Amino acid sequence: MDRVASPYTRTARRLHWLIVSLVFIQFITAFTMPDIGPNVVPGTLINLHLSFGLLILIVMAIRFIHRLRHPVPLEAAGTPPWENTVARVTHRIFYFILLVGPFLGWASASAHRLPVSLFGIIPLPAFAAPRARWALQAGDVHAWMMWALLVLIGLHVAAALYHHFIRHDNVLRRMLPRH
Repeated sequence: MDRVASPYTRTARRLHWLIVSLVFIQFITAFTMPDIGPNVVPGTLINLHLSFGLLILIVMAIRFIHRLRHPVPLEAAGTPPWENTVARVTHRIFYFILLVGPFLGWASASAHRLPVSLFGIIPLPAFAAPRARWALQAGDVHAWMMWALLVLIGLHVAAALYHHFIRHDNVLRRMLPRH
């Protein structure tokens, strides 16, 4: 593969792929852990899910700050305006879901009296009162947001592959790790 000039910094690319890895792990724990309900007993999978959610929040906050300090145009040369609009909106939705979603999950865990800590090392305070109605609803919103995230990831990957294999532009290559 030839070298491609990228407006993304090395840090931005590393944070992107770190988030990809963390979200992948998070979906695996989400699909394998028990449903969260009134009588759920915290276990390893739930604790891992909560910890990876917090880790995603931390890394996304770092990524967001980095993005503000190092803005990147999403537009690809020769791309129709509607595609550029979709790219900007999609990225904003990614940031919204990955920054707000963990707080909703944390609120839901608190409402279900599940202790939240970062891998059992750093305990965090409850984000909501036990059985708080808004926090229980936040859990439902969290679940729907994560389904939306899964769909968005599929569209994002499809768009990257479309740009690479059909349009033959550098949209995908500019985010790939360098050798």
